[in-house]
Amino acid sequence: MDKETFARRLALSMAGTSDGILKYAEHPAGRGVSVERKARAGWMAELDDESRQWLHQLVEEGVHAGVFGVLCILDHVRFIEDIGEKGSFNLTYTSPFGAQTQINPEEGEMLHDLFNGFSRDAQK
Repeated sequence: MDKETFARRLALSMAGTSDGILKYAEHPAGRGVSVERKARAGWMAELDDESRQWLHQLVEEGVHAGVFGVLCILDHVRFIEDIGEKGSFNLTYTSPFGAQTQINPEEGEMLHDLFNGFSRDAQK
C-alpha cells in the first residue's frame, strides 16, 4: 500500500461516519443511556429538515477536521509539542506478507492534501 491508496481508502471509510454518529445520537442504544444522550435524542427529534441538514454538515466538518489534523501531525506540518524541539511520527504499513512501506515519507504529496482531494471525490 502506498500513501495515495491509504489516503483514498481512509477518505472512503470516513465518508459515512457522520451518518452513523447522527443515527446513534438520535437513537441511542444499549443499557444505561445517559440523561444527556436521551436529552440530545429528544432535541434532535424536534429538528426540522433544514436544521438536520445543517447539523449533518457540522458533524461532517468535525469528522473531517479531526482526521485532517491527525494527518497534518503525520505529515510533520503540525506538532504535538508546544515548545522546544519537535519529534515526528512515521507511519508504516506492513503487508500480510511482511513487506513494509512508509506511508508518510517526507517527499511527494502530503497525506492531508491527498485526504482532502479524495474526501471531495467520496462526497460526490
